[in-house]
Amino acid sequence: MEKSDKKTNEVRTYDKEFWAYFTVFCVIVFGICWLPYLLTQNSWISIGTNVPNEIGDAIGGTLGPIVALLASALTFLAFWVQYKANQQQQYDLKIERFENKFYELLQLHRANTDEMNIADRVVGRKCFVQMFNELRYSFMITMDQYKASSEAEKKIYDDAKIDFLRFAYTIFFSGTGINSEKQYVSSFNDAERKLYIDCKSAMVRFQEDYSAAKKKNPDSRYFTFDLPLTQTADERTKVFYYFPFNGHGNRLGHYYRHLYQTVRYVVEQNDSLLDFEQKYFYIKTLRAQLSNYEQLMLYYNALAWYKDEWHLFFTDFRLIKNLPLGLADIGTHPEVLFGEDIKRLRTKGIEMFELHE
Repeated sequence: MEKSDKKTNEVRTYDKEFWAYFTVFCVIVFGICWLPYLLTQNSWISIGTNVPNEIGDAIGGTLGPIVALLASALTFLAFWVQYKANQQQQYDLKIERFENKFYELLQLHRANTDEMNIADRVVGRKCFVQMFNELRYSFMITMDQYKASSEAEKKIYDDAKIDFLRFAYTIFFSGTGINSEKQYVSSFNDAERKLYIDCKSAMVRFQEDYSAAKKKNPDSRYFTFDLPLTQTADERTKVFYYFPFNGHGNRLGHYYRHLYQTVRYVVEQNDSLLDFEQKYFYIKTLRAQLSNYEQLMLYYNALAWYKDEWHLFFTDFRLIKNLPLGLADIGTHPEVLFGEDIKRLRTKGIEMFELHE
């Protein structure tokens, strides 16, 4: 179970240290109250005379330095309490500054999500559902072209050790077309360029089919392709709400950069300000703003390009805890990729994914 309350590292004025000082002080005061009685009533204590004036002088001379020392001690305690109060004030100010910036970053993230728009046909969080479907289609087309290639071509692809998920995600992210291809085709090796030619042909066919269907039925919200003869959609059926394979870099690039900086801002805070549980509280607050499909797309963005950068945030801080594992079936499955981390966390009684709880 996750902790619902935020821990604090606040400075306590009346902590164990204070009560230790206070106890010693009370014992000394109690002893002082009894000193005059002991000095005047017990014959076994000799102060040199029994004359009352001299007794008083003796008591005054005896207690004077002690009272002065106690006054100094009380002054010290007063300064100590003020010092603790100043520490608490400084801590509170640091927390306030941190939270002001964190919630400002959180508000910007919400705005980035709400402003997501694909061709004025899909807006807000719903964009991530359709973008995931398009990524799946991109991966499906990539694998279809690989499987349809000759044995000689397959050997070329296998020898090049093409990362098919990364390949498909790159096309999905930047899109096809002259301007889009300039962003990534030059980074492909010869085998990837050869595979891209076949994949692009298949994707262009879907673009042409979409344009023709939209021209025929301009008021339709979406268009369906590769529907089986049974007219019942299956996993190979493709549904497009917008012109496909046109790229999403202008939408997702800014979104992921801002999200990454927000997570780093929390995790990299000094441990003297925020301990792990406190950092997890704020990351959990951020995670609550991410839909399941947002977490799914974040996983594939990291899997394609930034596994190391996101690893700690995904595992120890469980940023993708609500990942729908059943849908994460293209490329490396999360339970395989994070197998060792899942085992490590379970030794602490923690499940990395919600579906395991």
